[in-house]
Amino acid sequence: MDLKNYQEESLARLAAFLRAARTDGIAEAFAAHAHPDAKTMLVPEYRNLRDKDGQELPSLRNVPYVAIRIPTGGGKTLMGAHFIRCAADNWLERDRPLVVWLVPSRTIKQQTLDAFKNRRHPYRLELDAAFGGQVSVLDSDDIEQLTPQELATRTCIVVATMAAARVHDIDIRDFYAHKEALEPHFIALPKDAPLPDLEQTEDGKGPRFSFANLLRLHRPLVITDEAHNATSDLSGVVYERLAPSAIIELTATPDMSTSNVLVRVSASQLFAEEMIKLPVLLEEHLDGWDVALRHALLRRQELEEIAKKEPDYIRPILLIQAEHKGGEATVETIYEHLTSEDGERIDKDWVKIATGGQRELDGIDLFAEDCPVRVIITMEALKEGWDCSFAYVLCSVSGTKSATAIEQLLGRVLRMPNARARGQAALNKAYAHVVSPYFGAKAVEFTDHLEGMGFSRLEAAQNLPTQQPLIPGDGEHPALKVETLRFTATKKPDLANVPAGDLRNITIKPAEEEGKFEVEVKGAIQPESVEAIAKVFTGKVKDQVRTSLEQHNTRAKLRETPAQKGVKFEVPQLSIKFGDRVVPVENDLLVEDGFWNPADTAGTLDTLTFDTRTQTWEIDIGEKAVKMNMVQEPQAEYLSGLTGDWEEADLLVWLEGKVVQNDVRHETMIEWIAQALAPLKRKGYSLGQLVRGRFIIARRLLALLDDAKAKRGNQAHRRLFDLEEVVVDPAVVFKFSTLAYPMRSPCPAPMEWPKHYYEVPGDLPYRRKDGELAEEYRCALAIERNPDVEVWVRNLAHPSQFRFPTATGSTYPDFIAKLKDGRIFVIEYKGADRYDDPKNVAKRAVGELWARKYPNGIYLMPRDKDDEGRDIDQQIAHAIAAKR
Repeated sequence: MDLKNYQEESLARLAAFLRAARTDGIAEAFAAHAHPDAKTMLVPEYRNLRDKDGQELPSLRNVPYVAIRIPTGGGKTLMGAHFIRCAADNWLERDRPLVVWLVPSRTIKQQTLDAFKNRRHPYRLELDAAFGGQVSVLDSDDIEQLTPQELATRTCIVVATMAAARVHDIDIRDFYAHKEALEPHFIALPKDAPLPDLEQTEDGKGPRFSFANLLRLHRPLVITDEAHNATSDLSGVVYERLAPSAIIELTATPDMSTSNVLVRVSASQLFAEEMIKLPVLLEEHLDGWDVALRHALLRRQELEEIAKKEPDYIRPILLIQAEHKGGEATVETIYEHLTSEDGERIDKDWVKIATGGQRELDGIDLFAEDCPVRVIITMEALKEGWDCSFAYVLCSVSGTKSATAIEQLLGRVLRMPNARARGQAALNKAYAHVVSPYFGAKAVEFTDHLEGMGFSRLEAAQNLPTQQPLIPGDGEHPALKVETLRFTATKKPDLANVPAGDLRNITIKPAEEEGKFEVEVKGAIQPESVEAIAKVFTGKVKDQVRTSLEQHNTRAKLRETPAQKGVKFEVPQLSIKFGDRVVPVENDLLVEDGFWNPADTAGTLDTLTFDTRTQTWEIDIGEKAVKMNMVQEPQAEYLSGLTGDWEEADLLVWLEGKVVQNDVRHETMIEWIAQALAPLKRKGYSLGQLVRGRFIIARRLLALLDDAKAKRGNQAHRRLFDLEEVVVDPAVVFKFSTLAYPMRSPCPAPMEWPKHYYEVPGDLPYRRKDGELAEEYRCALAIERNPDVEVWVRNLAHPSQFRFPTATGSTYPDFIAKLKDGRIFVIEYKGADRYDDPKNVAKRAVGELWARKYPNGIYLMPRDKDDEGRDIDQQIAHAIAAKR
């Protein structure tokens, strides 16, 4: 299965972090490779795991512990399968790692086991592809079935719940129990020098034959799925008991106070990659659950008719969240209403119930074309792990206070069928119909739910517009022009010191309940006013009110952007002519076709040496040596089956598999690898030493190949400046999408950007660590306030954005502006300390080439101050005036 761009980037970032952790240390590698914090756009400091008292756990100090943040619908579990291979190659240095896959509940545990054991499921297909089909999947309850031979020859994945290991008394759980069936794993342990890390039997005569001790021997990779559900005071201790070699958490909403978020994927990125349906069109109903249900049924029916126009089969499904026993709209009541003659008269085959007691979906393939199911009634049974991307409409008639329940159900309708955008626009959106106490209440609540699913506040607000009702005049509530929020307070807020302009936006009047006040807020208000209102509440309610007001402000400030208005933003591309055809330049068009031989330019491993005393490989690079510690296979000296017998041919084939290149023939690569190893053999290294260091050797070979490819790219790239066929044809343009803007994080500055093509600039740092305004932010301000600029965009480093070809791939200019006279202005900001860096000189050269080839194009690489002493505003104004 081809990965999406954000998935490829996530894997690459994890690999780079783990490689750097070997040479530079974990904290330093995290600082170099972690995505910036969404609020500050600064990289946070790495935090070691701690116990419930906040004390660092020494045994985990050298264990990488990172979180991968992917919103609901982004394929976290699928990514986890790839992360195993990534960690095995770049940190564990094992061909067949042992993995403990932790999940938050037994329900998700069973679903994960079913998926991993099913050889046709995408998760298992990815695992088999990564490890040549040599994969074993076990339930932690069946650990006795795991043999030493399996651990030696197969990638073993043990799926367990966090609760299975989260106990104070280790004797009361099967996880720590002494099991005679596990004795073969411990039989080769040294009798005269027992390992101190292993828990001993009560008589002290040896280690327990337990799953926990088995893990201590093998130092597993630990992957925690849905990690936001696994946090507790004991989580750090649980990880310590597992004795992991690395910990990777997969979550939509990491605990920012303890997690080390290495990768941040946004909902905007998922939408741009066609993984989720957005926006979620929300319709609130004040007239009762039956009205909400009627509208939801009509919406589903409308979508089914639209779906008939699609080439792929889609049968939109409605999820109904009913109330619990004692409520007005229970499962039974809704089912009777849907199927009775006095109700909606829906075919009973269309309706299924999925609750703890009624599991009518078991054994049904909802994707089958002959499946009749169109309506599913549930309470909370679908909130964990259930996945059917045909779910399009959510109708919540429940007054449940469980945020998790509604977030999980909302997440069910977000997933895009087949992860591909539809030709019919209505099928690229999700729909929610909810019973509301008053209009506008659920918009705020659902915004909160989307944040809980990994959306940023701006993403959540943008993606909850009010949908037009399908039944005109039947209890509908027109969309409010002014965003409104209401609270009921026991005390009257003191507005004496709030900004005068906010007084007209805040109304306070006695509530129907004696002694209470109703506070109504229309439109955006200032932070002082937010605090004045929140001040009359206490405890958690105070925080909730403050959050609701901040969300309300975000929604109230939303504007109709040029993109939403459908304004075209097109940039002519640097292109190349092939006869009558003109196509955008890509480097592979300039590189000579055919296979190449690494032996011509890639060199050998002559600078690589190994210190047997410290088990350290050292690469001599110019004036410095880079040291890489070799990982010892767990207890290799006494665990049978983990060493194996290697021939030189086996090593060559193994290395070729790690460095394979599509444009190098197999036999050519094998021959070059043998040549590259020759200097090490001449130095006297044995085959055994080379086998033990094979992962580091593979990484060094890849580095040599990358250098060789860069040389080939440079040679090809130089042709770009000489060929007359290289042009900028106004008919060959890049078009910014009016829908998708794949930013990881919105700019956190409290600033409105009326000229920006989208709501806010993405991935734009606001302040530096010293508190000063970031240079790129100041450049953005200069563009925004320039009178000649009509519209501009913060261009992102993403394949869907505008780019120039470079010798090593592509460069993505920081900003693109369209001037009022129609000219296109491309700006790549670089600080004075980076202006003359060779990479930036090359970027400047290709940008200026584009501007020379395009009469209506302007290119500028400004600095804080240029050679003439001009500031950023003046440099921009001068560039515009100089080419009129």
